[in-house]
Amino acid sequence: MLSPLFIMGTQRSGTTLLTRILSAHPDIFIQNELDLPKVFEDSSSNDAVIKGIERQIYIETGADLNSLVGDNTIWGLKDPQLTEYIEVLRHFLPESKFIIIVRDGRGVTNSYMENKWGLGTNAYCGAQRWKREVEQQLDFMSEMPENFLFIRYEDIVTNLKSTLEQVCEFLQCSLAPEMLEYDKQASYYNVQRENVHTFKQPDKALSEKWKSKLSQFEISVVEYVAGDLLEKLGYTKIGSPITLSRLQLFYFKWHQKIVGEIQIQYRWRQAVWRARKQQKVRKEQWNKQ
Repeated sequence: MLSPLFIMGTQRSGTTLLTRILSAHPDIFIQNELDLPKVFEDSSSNDAVIKGIERQIYIETGADLNSLVGDNTIWGLKDPQLTEYIEVLRHFLPESKFIIIVRDGRGVTNSYMENKWGLGTNAYCGAQRWKREVEQQLDFMSEMPENFLFIRYEDIVTNLKSTLEQVCEFLQCSLAPEMLEYDKQASYYNVQRENVHTFKQPDKALSEKWKSKLSQFEISVVEYVAGDLLEKLGYTKIGSPITLSRLQLFYFKWHQKIVGEIQIQYRWRQAVWRARKQQKVRKEQWNKQ
C-alpha cells in the first residue's frame, strides 16, 4: 500500500469539494474526515497512524481499508483538523504528499459565522483563526516544498480542468473524465447542508458570496486582521482602513468565548447523538477481528 496523501485546509476552504472530485477518479480513494483524536491516539510510528486510520474507517463506515485501496491506488485522508497534527504528519515526509487548499479568508470567515460551529462567531475572531491556520500550513509546506501542492478554492471554481491537470501532474496520474463530472458520480458520504454544493458543478457565485453577506465593516475587520496574508495569496483588499478600539476588541473576544462555546456544545451533542449507535456496533465488530 502506498504512503497516504493528506489534504489540508481550514474549515470551509473547499477540502470536501476537492475530496469529492479526487474520489471520482477510479484509481484514487480519499477518506472524508475521521475522528482524528482516535486516529492519532497512537502516533509512535507512521504504521501506527495508518492503523488508526484503518480502524476509524471501519468503525465509522463499516468498510475495510484494504478492500478500498489496491496496490497501485492513490489513497489518503482529508480533514481540516489535520493542521492540529502537523508535528505527527512531519514524520510522513518525504514518503507522503500533501495538498493544501486555501480559500479567501473573507469567504471562510463568512462561512464560520453562517454555520454557527463556534469556529468564528464574528469577523475578528474568524479572521484570526483563518490566518493562524493558513500560516501554520504554509510554514509546514516550506519544510519540503516538493512534497506539497498549494491550490486555491477559487481556481477550482473558475478553472476546474486546468487546476485538476495540475493536481494530477502532482499525483503522477492521468486526468480521468469522471473528475470533471464528479457531481454525477456516486458518493460514499451523504448530502448534508454543509456539503450540498459538492454535489453540484462549481459555482463562481459561491466564492464571492461573502461580498454581499458581510457588511463593509466586517470586510474591513477581516482585512485589518489578515490583510497582509490575503494579499500574499493573491486576494485583493476592498475594505476601508480601520482602527479597532479596546472596547471593540473586548467585545469580539468575549463574543467568541460565550457564543462560540454555546455553538460548540450544541453541535457536539447533535454529533454524539447521531454517531453513538452507529459506532458502537462497528467498534465491537472491529475488536472481534
